Amino acid sequence: MDEIIHLARVGNIRRAIEKALEIENPLKRIKILTYIAEISRREDVLPPMLDSLDEISSTPEKIIALSLLGYTLYLLDRDSEAERAFESAVQMAESLTSPRVKAEVFAAIARNMALSDRYSDSYVYFRLAVEQLQFSRALYSEVISGLIKIARLVEKTADEIPTEKALDFYELARELYSSIRFTLQVEVLEEKMELVRDVLKRKSAAITELIEKGDIERAMKMVRFLPPKEKASSLLEISYWLFLHEYRNLGKSVLEDALSTILVGKFKPNDSDLDGIARRFLRIGLLEEALTIAGIIEDEKKALSLLGEIAVAYARRGDVNRALSIAEGIQDEELRTAVLENLKSEEA
Repeated sequence: MDEIIHLARVGNIRRAIEKALEIENPLKRIKILTYIAEISRREDVLPPMLDSLDEISSTPEKIIALSLLGYTLYLLDRDSEAERAFESAVQMAESLTSPRVKAEVFAAIARNMALSDRYSDSYVYFRLAVEQLQFSRALYSEVISGLIKIARLVEKTADEIPTEKALDFYELARELYSSIRFTLQVEVLEEKMELVRDVLKRKSAAITELIEKGDIERAMKMVRFLPPKEKASSLLEISYWLFLHEYRNLGKSVLEDALSTILVGKFKPNDSDLDGIARRFLRIGLLEEALTIAGIIEDEKKALSLLGEIAVAYARRGDVNRALSIAEGIQDEELRTAVLENLKSEEA
């Protein structure tokens, strides 16, 4: 399994699919193919998923597989087919006679609906899963075990929802934990809900406050509620904090997320904010990162001034060729001349 995940992450999708096909259990095979689809958005996964679906004889497993297929089709922008897969899963689930089994498959359907951004439908089926357990004739220990599993899945789902709808899921999880007297989990959820409300109300100011407190884990989780431009700015701030405190790998990952939001989503923070964060990267010696951010700044005066300082910083580091390359790319002749003179001084 680890090998398949690695292959998918490094972009060797064909080999990842080939290795997935070696998995004997068809439901496990479908799960890993869904993961490959999450990473690659490649339709190559669909034929083996459909073949694997045909291999499944157990009705509950087939229902779960259909909901995974629905999610995968959603990832591939085949929404009408995804809708049909979810409908088939629901119809089969409703025909089950065991409330305990029905609860399990309803929860699986709900989870995959939420991943497909169908939050209202997901909430309905999580509720139905809970009702099935509560009115079942299963042993008390089985009911409690089932409620714990659903509560954890609902909470996990809420942690990933980037809209106010997350509060409904947190409230449902809180109800479930409260019903089985999991007091600590109830308190944790109430804190999460309070924090979500604060971020929805104060937006990036709430995230900045978390960063200033050093509560980066919560800040990273809460940025999902920000509008895209504010999210990009906050991710840059979080990335800076991580680099500053020697979490370089995580800092790079968060910076990539910020740049993706800016460049792919085209949600660019204002130039003053970008200039400010770039200069902070520059001050702690992260020249490439500062250079990357400088390339996003549209205000020519700000961008060129920043490029000049980055060029000088490279020269001071001893990388004169890199410094000259940046300096010679400065279009403002007066500034370019001044930077080149500075570089000569540094070299001397």
